[in-house]
Amino acid sequence: MSEQTSTKAVLSLVFGVLSFVACPLVGSILAIVLGSGEKSGVGRAGAILGWISLALSLLGAAIYLFFLLVMGVALFSAN
Repeated sequence: MSEQTSTKAVLSLVFGVLSFVACPLVGSILAIVLGSGEKSGVGRAGAILGWISLALSLLGAAIYLFFLLVMGVALFSAN
């Protein structure tokens, strides 16, 4: 008799994949929350995808803010 995968684990994986496609911040947080307590590979995979997506989103936001700062300094120092 095989063990059945929990609904939370499947939802974690779905939100983990969705965080790369549609809604990075909300999807990754939901994937992390739903997959953090799961022992199955599916739940763990969803949590890992959520952490990777969250890290990439934060890195992208930091790079964006850095370029805004650089452009602002270049704009004001040109005068």
